[in-house]
Amino acid sequence: MAPDPAQDYVFSALDAARPIAVYRRHLPHWRQEGALYFTTFRLADSIPSEVLNLWAFERRAWLVAHGLAGNLPEAEWLARYLAVPEGVRRAFERDEARRYLIELDRCHGECRLRDPECAAVVHDALRFFHGQRLYCGDFAIMPNHVHWIVAPMPGYHLEDLLQSVKSFSSRRINERLRRRGGLWQKESFDHIIRDQTQLERIRSYIKQNPSKAHLNPGEFIYHQSEWLK
Repeated sequence: MAPDPAQDYVFSALDAARPIAVYRRHLPHWRQEGALYFTTFRLADSIPSEVLNLWAFERRAWLVAHGLAGNLPEAEWLARYLAVPEGVRRAFERDEARRYLIELDRCHGECRLRDPECAAVVHDALRFFHGQRLYCGDFAIMPNHVHWIVAPMPGYHLEDLLQSVKSFSSRRINERLRRRGGLWQKESFDHIIRDQTQLERIRSYIKQNPSKAHLNPGEFIYHQSEWLK
């Protein structure tokens, strides 16, 4: 068996002394060269519209309360966001992530990834560029979403890698199901893993997620990476 190209990978925690980039869609996304990420992306029908509308209302109320509403220039929006006390920002981001993950585990929508062949397409897409553009860590392919630990290699950006996975898998799954149209929700949740303790907690969450969602064998794929220590 060929050696894993990530066997010499060394986890680098978030370093506040090095440059951190931030861009936003509905949520801010933090980027740092060499970072390890926990990302979750979902099928387009995995969260009901009434739930999304409620979240949008509550998110806007928070933004208005902190002077972040309206068509602010990107730089000004980020400056205002970063001026919000860190504990308040972290609580907002944590609450957004928590309700997002809880809702996904309720298995709304058609759950097309419950089909083992569709799930296998996603599995292959996640692993395809391992050692070339990214280091593929632990992942769980659930019926309507995917949890993934991933480290982009230098010169590659997480959002581009996710788009590649989504584009490839969408095309192949649509062919299998004889359907057309978008498969994935455009925006993904992602989080820079801050330290070893958080890494272990996230790995445990991914491993336990199928059982917490009451899935049976064959309804999910779980992959554990040997190179993550």
